[in-house]
Amino acid sequence: MIIGGDCRFAYMEGILRDMGYNALRIYPGEYTAEDIKTADVIILPVPVSRDKININAPFAKENLPIEDFIKLLPKMNKNVVIAGGLFCGDLERIVKENGTEAFDYYKDEELILKNAVLTAEGVTGIIINSVPSSICGMNFVVTGYGRCGSRICKNIKALGGSVTAAARSGASLLNAEKDGIKGVYIDNLKSICKTADIIINTVPSMILDADILKEINKDCYLIEIASAPFGIDFNAASELGLTVIKASSVPGKTAPKTAGKIITESVLNYLNGEQGVVK
Repeated sequence: MIIGGDCRFAYMEGILRDMGYNALRIYPGEYTAEDIKTADVIILPVPVSRDKININAPFAKENLPIEDFIKLLPKMNKNVVIAGGLFCGDLERIVKENGTEAFDYYKDEELILKNAVLTAEGVTGIIINSVPSSICGMNFVVTGYGRCGSRICKNIKALGGSVTAAARSGASLLNAEKDGIKGVYIDNLKSICKTADIIINTVPSMILDADILKEINKDCYLIEIASAPFGIDFNAASELGLTVIKASSVPGKTAPKTAGKIITESVLNYLNGEQGVVK
């Protein structure tokens, strides 16, 4: 059973059915008690919730409060597996305390790496479609040099852009150097942002605050791909007249079929005992 989610999960339903599984995608309010009792696997979206109150179901006509989902736990198959991406609050703990198996597929190393590729590809497309200048010759700053940040930097460099990565750790900067990417400590972010044409944030922590934003070029584009609490001060950016492109959950918007396949593979690998989870 697939509950809620975006286009990725619509594709997931079809992928599972093509593989011979009895897959059912439902929206909040559409399932019956029998559906819950007979489900062997319940797949929740990513993120499981955006507001920490309701299950993430952007196409649903009504909400499914997390509290209501929790009340359904005792009615479920005792051997059911609940899979979700980025469990919110205490939901994962409560599920496990009920004696139910829970799997956060966004801790799957293989999924994370594949998702980073899709994210970088999607960000490249967003730049091409939203910015009236060629990537080639523009100055980029990318905050963070993790899985997504590093892939984004490599894509930009390959297309002729000049890119600098800002990171907190020496290890990240060393990785950037090995990849042929210029790197600076994030403490020096203000100085390098002054000449940037595009700044891409991948860090879910406030680093592009008002103090830094007031120093950047007014024609600079800010692209936010991190999840909450985000890394860009949106209010300050608005007051300064800066252009901010919010690009969270990029794979689900730019490559939902492939992203849905990746999540499906992760869940099936877990069920088959073939999946490695990041601790």
